[in-house]
Amino acid sequence: MADELTRELVSDRLVEIFSASLEGSELDKAIASVDKRLDKFEGKWAGLIKWAEQKYGLPEESGDGGGVEDNQEVHETESQPEVHEEPVEEINESAELTREDASARLEAIFRSNLEGQELEKLVSTIEKRLDKFEGKWPKLILWAEEKYGPASETPVYAETEPIESSETSGIEQTLELIISGNSESALIELKKMLSSNPSDPDVWNVFSSYFSSTGKPGRANACEEKAQSLS
Repeated sequence: MADELTRELVSDRLVEIFSASLEGSELDKAIASVDKRLDKFEGKWAGLIKWAEQKYGLPEESGDGGGVEDNQEVHETESQPEVHEEPVEEINESAELTREDASARLEAIFRSNLEGQELEKLVSTIEKRLDKFEGKWPKLILWAEEKYGPASETPVYAETEPIESSETSGIEQTLELIISGNSESALIELKKMLSSNPSDPDVWNVFSSYFSSTGKPGRANACEEKAQSLS
């Protein structure tokens, strides 16, 4: 039956669910997010609808059959605390995510989209966030991607196949850029490598060299420690 769903039908259903349970700016925000959710969960629209129904409740059916039981059901749904969760199907796919992978992925997201003090502050909170969301790391990564943007186009939880020749040559070229004083180009290359393989200790070692060359020994030491933890 899910195969018969079209984008238009799913969009209408989501708007119907949101409109029945929300109002004002919260409703406008939810409706504005429909297209983005449809793109994100392409091919999993049945799960998306199920999530919306579980989170916001079923829209009231038209007709005179609604009685006290229906009203109680609606009130029970409305009384539940607001928890911004993503569809269960998407989260369950990544149940085997390890703490190391989650940490590396969060750091890759932050480093790909932030810089300066804001970056340093968020990187320093990673371990605390992982502790707080123990067992819910996929949700934490989804939150980070939605708020700051993805680290790369590759699937979030797929293991990256090592590409030895291109990876090695990329690292050597980046080191040459650092040695020659071309810090801006080196940083661009480093971000690309970190996005494609955030768990590669060699990349973190090069990051350490970069920060050392730019006069940031604290961040250089942090990257070196990260590399050692991944070795």
